[in-house]
Amino acid sequence: MLKAVLFDLDGTLLDLDGDAFLEDYIDKLADFLHPWVNKDDFRAALWSAAVGALASEHPGRTNQEVLTESLSETLAIDAGTLRRRIEKFNATQAPQVLPGGHPRPGARRAVQAARAMGLKIAVATTPIYGLPVVMERLARAGVADIPWDVIATDRFSSTKPYPAYYLELSALLGVDPVECLMVGDDAFNDLAAGAVGMATYYVGPPMGGLNVGAGGPLEDVIGIYQQQTRAGLKQKVEGISE
Repeated sequence: MLKAVLFDLDGTLLDLDGDAFLEDYIDKLADFLHPWVNKDDFRAALWSAAVGALASEHPGRTNQEVLTESLSETLAIDAGTLRRRIEKFNATQAPQVLPGGHPRPGARRAVQAARAMGLKIAVATTPIYGLPVVMERLARAGVADIPWDVIATDRFSSTKPYPAYYLELSALLGVDPVECLMVGDDAFNDLAAGAVGMATYYVGPPMGGLNVGAGGPLEDVIGIYQQQTRAGLKQKVEGISE
């Protein structure tokens, strides 16, 4: 039985170029930390840390810890001070990072419908940003006011497409992976949820001959909820705002 729905953010709920957002985030963070840290050195070190540290599993250590420790070692700066300054940037400058973006069609309705049916909901974005940055992007998607059960941030100890990421999400939700539906637009990162037994629903562009399983317009995922939820939990979702 379906008990939880996991939503990717960029490209799924939010129409925003995630790679361009990351590049602008790094540039503005580098400006914020200057002159304490040389901007060019910081940009190079952060890209290296992100690729090197997050490309491997690190049980028991958060993504934030792995990144700041790697940056601290590379740049010869104090990890605690760096973490606090990054957190200050996140708390005060997130709205300035690549302004723009708008909700994907059906985004709010798809999330509200899951909540109305009594399903738990999670923001299953790549967990490299602090909570204020994720909340800023949720606001741009028009769903920041909805009470989410779990939001993936840099406090996670895993990342996509590793099975550990989806197991971490399901554990925090308090449900079994086979009771979850992962909704996303990235065939590699989001559909990897299937490896731990999660159902998936693809909302990305056509993949040619690649079989992506169930998929279609985002709003049509509501039909999946209705098919996989017990009759006693089914509720009409007409009238839910867009």
